[in-house]
Amino acid sequence: MLKDSIVYSQLRKTKLLFDSIAWIQSFTPSIKTEILNYIRKDQLTNKGVDEDGDIIGFYSLATEFISNGQKKQGDHYTLDDTGAFYRSMWITVMSDGIIIDGDTVKMEDQYWWNDSILGLTDENVSKLIEKIKEKYIEFARKTLEID
Repeated sequence: MLKDSIVYSQLRKTKLLFDSIAWIQSFTPSIKTEILNYIRKDQLTNKGVDEDGDIIGFYSLATEFISNGQKKQGDHYTLDDTGAFYRSMWITVMSDGIIIDGDTVKMEDQYWWNDSILGLTDENVSKLIEKIKEKYIEFARKTLEID
């Protein structure tokens, strides 16, 4: 009988493949940390750019003097003075995307501040897509009990 076949059993399992569940489960704590590190390390520390790849700003001679030379004139902003901003960043997973936020109050009145500082560059979006694709495959394999 068809109901007793392996094919029937597998087809029934496909009803458990919900895109929304795969999406939410893809964002493990380690994936969230990786995303934040794309911003903290790659975009801000290494390049000083926002999600569009635009340089946020450059340190002045006055900043070099105030920071006792830790921030050199002409170097790009990293937004990592005390580490508080980097530590304050978090990710909220929504049904149709993610929200990246942090404690930006001290910076919002600065001429250089814009919300795209907390976004991912195209390069980092591509990296994220690959990570999420792997998680979707893991979800499907687990749900269908493949392996």
